[in-house]
Amino acid sequence: MRQQIQSTSCPENLRSLWIPSRPSAIELKSNPHPPPQMTNDELRELNKRRKIHQIAWVTRDLERSMQAWVDNLKVGPWTVLTFTEKTLKYLDVNGKRVTEPFKFLIGISWIGEIQLELIQPVYGPMIYEAFIQKHGEGLHHFKERISQDDIDEVLKEYKEKGIEVTQTGQFREDFHYYLNTEPKLDFVLELGNCPLLNLPKEEFPIYPPES
Repeated sequence: MRQQIQSTSCPENLRSLWIPSRPSAIELKSNPHPPPQMTNDELRELNKRRKIHQIAWVTRDLERSMQAWVDNLKVGPWTVLTFTEKTLKYLDVNGKRVTEPFKFLIGISWIGEIQLELIQPVYGPMIYEAFIQKHGEGLHHFKERISQDDIDEVLKEYKEKGIEVTQTGQFREDFHYYLNTEPKLDFVLELGNCPLLNLPKEEFPIYPPES
């Protein structure tokens, strides 16, 4: 008489309790750190052609900050600009044209070819005040020079990455665009055509005052 041999295989409803499941094809393809889209050599060549024009900080007191840079870092003198609805055109914040009064002050100086900018918000809707309320005074953005011919394409590339324009405006022939890189990089990126503007001291005060 042939003896029946009991199967030692585990019922399907028990297999899942101890047999680790294989990752699905989707899980295998998923990578929290995907490889860069460009090689290191491509990145090097690209960044040789890029130009950082400006580094900027926000402050509650422009004069205090300018004096601190002069006293501690020997950076100056500073050219002071006052921006209002009368001097800055087409101010858009978060996609909406600003129609109410606004004012902010800016001090500009240079180290070599890098422009340094100190920004004091005074009143009205703008990203500077929102940044200070969230982070306090300090580093706000750096600005990359982009030609006016290329700016639309560059903004489109950033938009495809989920990086949108938060503020834009025009001062004379200078156009600027702030991008919401803060969630990804902890600072703001500004793009602009960065023309060299004639800012006569009769119209734009110098700090410290000229003797």
